[in-house]
Amino acid sequence: MVQRDFKSRYAGSAGGALWSLVQPLWTLLLLSWIFSVIIKFDLSGELTQNFAVYLFGGLIPWMAVNEGVQRAATCVVDNGGLVTKLRFPAELLVASVVISALIQSAIAALIYGVVLAFTGELDLAAVWLLALALPLQLGLTTGLGLFAAAVHVYFRDAVQVFTMLLNGWFYFTPIVFPLAVLPGRLREALELNPLTPLVGLYRGAFLGGALGPPAKLLPLVIAAAVALLVGVTLFRRLEGDFADEL
Repeated sequence: MVQRDFKSRYAGSAGGALWSLVQPLWTLLLLSWIFSVIIKFDLSGELTQNFAVYLFGGLIPWMAVNEGVQRAATCVVDNGGLVTKLRFPAELLVASVVISALIQSAIAALIYGVVLAFTGELDLAAVWLLALALPLQLGLTTGLGLFAAAVHVYFRDAVQVFTMLLNGWFYFTPIVFPLAVLPGRLREALELNPLTPLVGLYRGAFLGGALGPPAKLLPLVIAAAVALLVGVTLFRRLEGDFADEL
């Protein structure tokens, strides 16, 4: 199912899987130009002074979470024929698009690593941080995806709400700006954002950062656990009536 999902997204296009390289590069170039030419941020104290490097390090996990949740929200409805005609765990539909989004993100991470090696900024001394980041990221994305998929079966406007919330979440995460530029209380509030430590783990893994105080990971750990618990519980409770709604 993951293989089918990954191939089907580019089926019929001349570029094919090449778009999985072009799209993240285009996003990187566009946001780099906006936030390094039009709106500039001071990166003093960060692991890199290169804004494009700083930005892409934060975009990699964000792309996986964003795409995973958005595509999971509609996957049950989009595969209504399977859900109504075959008896199989519908959770597999959510899992397949979440993993597919992770593969897409892994391709972007490979590009990021090559660019860092070329510029001399690649430092894999702390690459083990990905062993912390990936399970927590998958738990958070899968939990949110299960929740969104279950709700969307009953309320078809829900996907629009989820998209708006994810767009807002992007700008409340230190992806295009460092936390240091924010005033004290706002900075403390954004440190409670579960994506803040996730982005930090990715940047540290590629740029040689340190883990830091374990307490900083608590928002991500708690959010992943709660999202997975709520998502699985709600999905299984509503799953029995999916066929009737579809």
